[in-house]
Amino acid sequence: MQVDRFTLGAIAASFVVCSLVAPASAEVDFSGETIEIVFNTGPGGAVGLSAQIAAQHLGRFLPGTPEVIAVPMPGGALLRGIQYVYASDPDGLTLGWLAWGGSTRVLDPEALRVPFHEMGILGGLATQWVTHVRTETSTGSAASAEEFLALPSIRSGGIAPNVSTDIRTAASLDLLGIENAYIGGHTGGSDVLAAMRRGEVDLRTGTVSNYLTTVVPEMVETGESLPLYYWGQPIDGGEATSPALEGVPTFHDFHVAHLGGAPAGPAYDLLRYLTRTSDGLAWLFAAPPGTPEEILQSLADAYAEMVEDPDYIGAITPVLGTAPEPVLRDEAIAIVDEVRNVSPEILETMRGFIDRYAR
Repeated sequence: MQVDRFTLGAIAASFVVCSLVAPASAEVDFSGETIEIVFNTGPGGAVGLSAQIAAQHLGRFLPGTPEVIAVPMPGGALLRGIQYVYASDPDGLTLGWLAWGGSTRVLDPEALRVPFHEMGILGGLATQWVTHVRTETSTGSAASAEEFLALPSIRSGGIAPNVSTDIRTAASLDLLGIENAYIGGHTGGSDVLAAMRRGEVDLRTGTVSNYLTTVVPEMVETGESLPLYYWGQPIDGGEATSPALEGVPTFHDFHVAHLGGAPAGPAYDLLRYLTRTSDGLAWLFAAPPGTPEEILQSLADAYAEMVEDPDYIGAITPVLGTAPEPVLRDEAIAIVDEVRNVSPEILETMRGFIDRYAR
């Protein structure tokens, strides 16, 4: 089933129909069933590969050991797959592994806004994003942090002005006092990277998995690119560091080291919110609204077991370039709630960045 828009009447009707088929017993048994994990990107990349690995391992931890398959459903600026899962039958047989982007989708037009809090939240994965720059840019050399900060402007590459990564890149450059000559319209992170290697953009931000598995061996070690900073999870007095990114500073530490003080103000408040909600739950594992609690708990328990399993960890680590950072059900629910209750001040600042680069 393909869904192009959220229609409240249709969704309400589907709830009525689905309630008739919800299991009456707390016993959950998936014997003989096939569970689909829908991911909302193409089959390549970290989202698709991590969904496929989850599909290979999840069934072992579910009652009845069902077959689990991963199904790509890209399109609609990542909305097509999200909408499909949202409108599916709440029987536990259709799940979403979603690049959800909820932290910025709160500004979507009402017809496109996704009520993620109504879905059956099961967990997810966290990640970090690393910003790196070409050592030779369109406005001068950036072979060191000092040279980078002396540039009058930089061409950053991205997907769209309302994408969390692009907003944070813009906010970071504002805080560093560098003009952002933003070039959007790319189809994804790999497309931005290809444009960077062709010299069409100077700076990009990519996942830690992409950075460690591709950027480091192919660009950093060859002297083509310089890592600048990553956005660490917000903590009191700064940002948490990642062992996987030893030698690369957090944005907070980069700002302190080179500008002489900690970043502050509305742009940094926005950056911290987006890092907490976008990176703290980069990929959302969820079931359709109305899925019975006993099914949700069975799925969430299976996910919690799977992410501790050595075989799963061994399979996912090469894809991510580092050990996975699982987010379990309660933490994922808390992040979705934080997005739902975001402050008007954060929304105003975010809207300002989107409007500036959408022109």
